[in-house]
Amino acid sequence: MAGKAEKQANVKFSYRKYYSFRNKINTNFAGRFFSDMQIDPVARALCYGDTQPAYVLSTEPLRIAAYSDEFDAVVVLDFPSEFVEKFNVTAGMKLTSSVTYFTDGRIPDDLFPGEDTTGRYSDFMPIIQLFLGKNDAKIMEKTSFFDDGEWKKVIGKSIEYRDSHPGMFRDGLSFFKKS
Repeated sequence: MAGKAEKQANVKFSYRKYYSFRNKINTNFAGRFFSDMQIDPVARALCYGDTQPAYVLSTEPLRIAAYSDEFDAVVVLDFPSEFVEKFNVTAGMKLTSSVTYFTDGRIPDDLFPGEDTTGRYSDFMPIIQLFLGKNDAKIMEKTSFFDDGEWKKVIGKSIEYRDSHPGMFRDGLSFFKKS
């Protein structure tokens, strides 16, 4: 990981939320143990990561486009369908993510940097704050960090990505899964 957050997230990790789906993403002991070992780095990313906008593209399946101003681009994240009801998510909903950046390696095939990319990083990992953070009301208030112009840009890039790259997405909980 590299860099310093422009808008530090300051979101505390919710063990209650995590444990509500932990056993579903890793069904065996080794997988659950692996997931539990990821709590600390994920909690740090939630707290110290860069708050960035995210946009719900669809709820069936649940796909969220997470933006990074460092790349001037989005990546699409896929989540379990049960999150729709659990977190009252609707298509077109504005959310926020805690983003950490990486400098080691090449740019992944699903990341298409925009014209305003800084070129400082090779990848980013967004964590949807609502799904793993405490204090939902405070988390939802963070959408106001971004003005209407920024949201218009993010929504436009999200829809363009979905339409240009159908079926291209990342597992939104991959950091918890033992491969």
